[in-house]
Amino acid sequence: MTTPQDEPDEARQQPIPPPPPLSESELSGSSTAARPPVPNEVRIAFWIWVAGAALFLLSAVYTLTQRDQFVEAVRQTPEAQGLSPEAFDAAVTASWMLAVVASAVLGGLFVLFAYQVRAGKGWARVVLAVLTAAVLLFVLFGPSLLGLLIALMSVVAVVMLYMPNAKEYFDAVKRSR
Repeated sequence: MTTPQDEPDEARQQPIPPPPPLSESELSGSSTAARPPVPNEVRIAFWIWVAGAALFLLSAVYTLTQRDQFVEAVRQTPEAQGLSPEAFDAAVTASWMLAVVASAVLGGLFVLFAYQVRAGKGWARVVLAVLTAAVLLFVLFGPSLLGLLIALMSVVAVVMLYMPNAKEYFDAVKRSR
């Protein structure tokens, strides 16, 4: 009779269980699992971002028609008092074009990242939250009714992207990758 100490190590080991069966996506060769449906919060936030982008583009077009207002605004700054006419004109043109380009770029970024959010990419909602902070800063330095409206819409959209249903959606999409 043998004692347990005399048995070889292989005899004392438990048998290895069989692997679990393959899922349908593994059997079909598909590398991505089915994505969960987009919740209403994310869908609504997406359209708010698109509307905000449209307002930014509208703002850019409107700004193109407001060169005279830029001339007056720059003329009233203390720095403009010592400028030559050429330097004054250059300052007006630079600030005017910066406002147009910034509005167009922010509008484009809103749309770009809104599509990424709708696809479930969590990093895009962080980027949109940062863009919202930038919009709030712009509103502080140059308050306008349109700017306030865009800022308010952006804040609402960011809040919607961090609601429980939206968070579950982003987590589920992340797990499915």
